Amino acid sequence: MPEIDGKTIPQSPARLRVRINQIDHTLIPPGGLDNSSLPQVPVLRIFGPSSTGKSACVHIHQVYPYFFVEYTGNLHYRHGEESQFL
Repeated sequence: MPEIDGKTIPQSPARLRVRINQIDHTLIPPGGLDNSSLPQVPVLRIFGPSSTGKSACVHIHQVYPYFFVEYTGNLHYRHGEESQFL
């Protein structure tokens, strides 16, 4: 069985485990794994040792970053007024 840092990792068929050492992202033109018409799409990359003891870089597609902005103002809509956007 493979070991990471002296610990035995149980093997499972058709499963890959990666210990996360680093995560980053990159923007690339969309490919066959991306369902997008955007000129560039984000791809997460996870680096670390795999359950087989080899170094791994895992690319994760279809993950779009987002952020949350709390708005505590008045959101009441009045009939006949234009909608306002932040």
